[in-house]
Amino acid sequence: MLKTFGGWKDRQLPDGTVIWAAPSGHTYVTTPGSALLFPRLCAPTAPVVVPKKAGIAGGDRNAKMPRRRRTRAQSGAAAIARERAHNRAMRQEKRRDAYAYLLGNAEPNPDDGPPPF
Repeated sequence: MLKTFGGWKDRQLPDGTVIWAAPSGHTYVTTPGSALLFPRLCAPTAPVVVPKKAGIAGGDRNAKMPRRRRTRAQSGAAAIARERAHNRAMRQEKRRDAYAYLLGNAEPNPDDGPPPF
């Protein structure tokens, strides 16, 4: 994800080390995790062939960054409102069932039949 949208550049060395260059100019070095356990495996086995760089297909990558339809706050508020509406509907349904039971208008539950023995 670093390279995709944020303007980060990377350079990989033959031993597997990756040097990241941030848009701000800072550099970060990551070494392969296997270097501690298997140092001999990090030795290059063949010369690195660097392909010719092609232009970025489609132009500006930042333009392809997905955009939110709502802010995070709006999404959170909508989720809370949805959950509250669902809870309200469930409470009303339970209340209707309780009133119907107390008034004797309840339909019998098919699972409340006599035991099979």
